[in-house]
Amino acid sequence: MPIYSGSSDSEDERTYHKTTKLFSRQRSVHSIFGGGQVADILLWREPKIAATLVIGVSLLWFLMEVVEYNFITLVCHASMTSMLLFFIWSTVSDFLNWERPIIPEVVLDESSFRHLATSFHVRFNQILSKLLDIACGRDPPLFFLTTISLYILSIIGTYFNFVNLLFVGFVTMQTMPVMYEMYEDAVDRVAGKLMRKMRRLYRKVDSNVLSKIPRGTVKNKKLT
Repeated sequence: MPIYSGSSDSEDERTYHKTTKLFSRQRSVHSIFGGGQVADILLWREPKIAATLVIGVSLLWFLMEVVEYNFITLVCHASMTSMLLFFIWSTVSDFLNWERPIIPEVVLDESSFRHLATSFHVRFNQILSKLLDIACGRDPPLFFLTTISLYILSIIGTYFNFVNLLFVGFVTMQTMPVMYEMYEDAVDRVAGKLMRKMRRLYRKVDSNVLSKIPRGTVKNKKLT
């Protein structure tokens, strides 16, 4: 006997029409990313910082992968260049009465690093908790979808080295959230249809295969 009734499909349709948000979320995309400066950068609400970050990371990737700079060599050369520029600036400023170079306080602010580390820790715990929740089998279609996605990611990883994979991941993080926020309704409709199809497929597999697997009976043993 199938464990799902025929009316479950119609109930599933009504549920997904009521809950149109991806993964049944109730919060906005901005609040999911923490609602702070990190969320503003990922969603390009601070375009200057976001663009500077993308350009900087792209330049770093270009130097390491295209120019084939060694990481330690690149850091040393960048440090020497920065020190030389600061030395020239400081020397010239004494003769021309220019303002000496000042490192922005945000770079040296301990709270900024602590906030960044805390945000990363919170996001990592949320992702780990979500993966463990999916692994427990509470949402079988989402479990299969996550497994397939991880398998596809593992295949993609065989064609990229670690630096390229980090760069692709960074570009994805800087483009996917803002694109999803722009086309949220359309993506939610497509994702809802996909999840409904996954649920129907799981029910067919369960009724035609899993429910027909013989299971041994458990006999009660008398305690002597």
